[in-house]
Amino acid sequence: FYVKGPFPSGGVLSSPNFRLDVLDEFFAEHFPKHCSYNNPPPSEVIGVAALAQPDLVVELVVIAALPD
Repeated sequence: FYVKGPFPSGGVLSSPNFRLDVLDEFFAEHFPKHCSYNNPPPSEVIGVAALAQPDLVVELVVIAALPD
């Protein structure tokens, strides 16, 4: 997960830009087994203070999973 802006005091997870509810809504519709309440695979949160240009936005969401 990526949160743009200065590193928030208290960590990235305390930022108002970190919206687990939005991720869960997406996963509930498209990949229910990956919702936070269904013991999803591990993920990483990455905080970035700035990109090459102020108006540049990059979003990468990658899921790697082995078949059941």
